[in-house]
Amino acid sequence: MNEALLTLHLSGMVGAALYRRLVRHFGSAETAARAPARELQRVPGVGPVTAQAIADASRSGEAPREIDRAAKDGVRLIAYGEPGYPAALSSIFDPPLALAVRGTLDDSLALAVVGSRECTAYGRRQADRFGQEFARLGVTVVSGLARGIDTAAHQAALRAGRTIAVLGSGLQRVYPPENRRLAEEIAARGAVLSEFPLTAGPEPTNFPRRNRIISGLSLGVLVVEAGDTSGALLTADWAMEQSREVFCLPGSVESPMSRGCHEFIRQGAKLVECPADVLEEIPVLAALLEPRVRLSPLERAVAGKLGAHARSPEAIAASLRLPESAVETALAGLASKGAALATEGGYARSAL
Repeated sequence: MNEALLTLHLSGMVGAALYRRLVRHFGSAETAARAPARELQRVPGVGPVTAQAIADASRSGEAPREIDRAAKDGVRLIAYGEPGYPAALSSIFDPPLALAVRGTLDDSLALAVVGSRECTAYGRRQADRFGQEFARLGVTVVSGLARGIDTAAHQAALRAGRTIAVLGSGLQRVYPPENRRLAEEIAARGAVLSEFPLTAGPEPTNFPRRNRIISGLSLGVLVVEAGDTSGALLTADWAMEQSREVFCLPGSVESPMSRGCHEFIRQGAKLVECPADVLEEIPVLAALLEPRVRLSPLERAVAGKLGAHARSPEAIAASLRLPESAVETALAGLASKGAALATEGGYARSAL
C-alpha cells in the first residue's frame, strides 16, 4: 500500500475521484499528501475543510502505523486501481480510495440482502430463505453485519456458500460486538471489509457511506423488511443511483416493519416472492435458474410453506386455509417437477 495514498484516504475526505484530481494537479500522491492547505485549495473540489483534513492526516503520521497494524492483524489494504480491488465497486461514482479486507475478495457475482435491525420472525425467515438459496446457486451474499436481517442473511449464506460483510466501523472494532464470532466465520469463508481506519468506531455518519459499498459490490439489492425510517432504505437509494436493480419483499399491511418495502414497491422496486424472482431479472444470474421450473400460483403458495423438515398436507392446508385435497394435488405437482420431496412424514423443500 502506497503510504501517501493511504494518508489521503485516512483524511476521510478523499475518494477515488478527488484522488485523481489531486494527482493530476500535483503530479503524484506523495506531493499531494505533503502539500500545505493553501495549495490544496487550488484543486477543484477542495475547500478549506478538505484541505485541512488532508494536511492534518499528513502531520499525524498515521499512515505507517495503519500499515503496521494491518500487517500484524492479517488485514490486506487494497487501493483503488490495484489488483484485488473489486471490479463492481470500481464502477460506481467516487468509490473508496482504499479498503481494509480480512478474508478473500473475488469478482464473483453478488447480491445484497439487507433489512431492519428490529426485524420480525417473518423477516428473519425470509432473509434465511433468500440468503441460503442465493449462496447455494453460487451467488455471493453481501450485507452489513448489522443485527436482524443482515445477521440472518450472513448466517444463511454461510451454510451454503460465500458471503461478504461490509462494516460501518474499523475491522478491529467489529460492530455490533455480539457479531465478532460471525465476522470471523465470514472472513474464513468470504470476506469482511471496511473503508474506515482499523480502529474506527461505529459512528452514525459511517453507515450511509457503508451502504453505498454494499450496493456497489452487488448486481442488485433485496430489501427483505424495513420500516419507513430504516437505514436499509438508504442502501436501496444508493442502488438506484448506481443503476443496480432493487427488489423488495412484501409484508403484512399491518406490520410497520414492511412500510418501507411497500413504499419502494410503489416507486418502482420489483416485488419478489421467491429467490427466482430476483435472479430472473438479472440476465447474468438468470442462467443459474435453467431449466426453470414453472409453478402454478397454487403450487408456488404451497412451496412457500415447505422447509427442510417434512410437513403433512393437513398442516400445510391449515396454514394456507385451503382444502386439503387442493394442497395434496399441488404437492403431487411439486414433487413431479422436482420442487418438493415426498417423505414418510409428509413433504419437504427440494434442494433443486
